Amino acid sequence: MPELPEVEAFGRWLLPRVRGQCIDTVAVLKPRLVRPVSVWAFRQALEGVRIQDLRRRGKCLLWDCVRPSGESELLVTHLGMTGTWQMLPDHGPLPRHAAVVFGVGEQRVVLEDSRQFGHLRLGNAAVPELGPEPLDPGFTPELLGQALAHGRRPVKVCLMDPSRLAGVGNLYASEALFLAGIDPATPVHQLGGEAVGRLHAVLRKLLEAAVARNLQALRSDRPMLYQQEGVPEDPSDGGLWVYDREGQPCFRCGAPILRFMQSGRSTFQCAQCQRP
Repeated sequence: MPELPEVEAFGRWLLPRVRGQCIDTVAVLKPRLVRPVSVWAFRQALEGVRIQDLRRRGKCLLWDCVRPSGESELLVTHLGMTGTWQMLPDHGPLPRHAAVVFGVGEQRVVLEDSRQFGHLRLGNAAVPELGPEPLDPGFTPELLGQALAHGRRPVKVCLMDPSRLAGVGNLYASEALFLAGIDPATPVHQLGGEAVGRLHAVLRKLLEAAVARNLQALRSDRPMLYQQEGVPEDPSDGGLWVYDREGQPCFRCGAPILRFMQSGRSTFQCAQCQRP
């Protein structure tokens, strides 16, 4: 599933290609993604608007647009489980699972979503209420500690709670806890300041590296990590330390990676490197 680094990379990649451009045409091939707005109303709202900016909030990409009348229009997009943005020429075949297509000058901006769990919404009311952004300059260890405080839920579950922390999903939560040497099942009220400091440092570094890696993939027309059926084994080559590596040896100590469920999601852990 696209998480914070993937959405951030898509935004940075798309922005110089669409900023200042008008959305000339809108084609909705999968109406489910724009509901409850009708296809007609969705097209009426966006055809003719000029794209001023793209910015991310959590796992959402926000499109700041202006209508010919000068009124603002905000498009809030979420990629769901399998969504991806593509830039294509204004002619030729569309991807198999193309869901929404924006005609922008001599190119098309295509949202492809095979499972159709993504969505596109209009207006400020569609912007989710989220916790602090891990990549914001003002995101400090103290702010992370405050976001994780006042609860007895496991730290892994809290990291994935968007009301506590914006944009961190299953993959990067598992990876960050491994790199910080923290047991994913540790109740957040038991985390000391030193552990929170370690987690803050590795989380920022991990997410920033993932943004850079995803941008490189987009610019070289290679699939992002979440789009790949398999990833390089060595993390230094862009692979993963623990996520989706159940039964495989830990790259640090050789112990087998464990998998267990937390709040309906798979958690991956090295029991040696992440002791309670």
